[in-house]
Amino acid sequence: MIIRLNAGNDKNGNPRRVFIVLDAGRGEIIKAIDEGYSGFGAVKEAGINEWWSGLTFDTTPSEYRSLLRLF
Repeated sequence: MIIRLNAGNDKNGNPRRVFIVLDAGRGEIIKAIDEGYSGFGAVKEAGINEWWSGLTFDTTPSEYRSLLRLF
């Protein structure tokens, strides 16, 4: 399962969005993929073909950075 977290843009206009790949059975985060300027293509670039319309939730810039540091 994949969800997308959106922390808006930074002061320079750069996107702060991250795709979170979850193990649905255990509820654990398997991978965090920075969307960057690739948009939804970032998931395919990471070798995952599961993202379709999916869910997007708002998050904070701090949580966005923390998740990217995990992986």
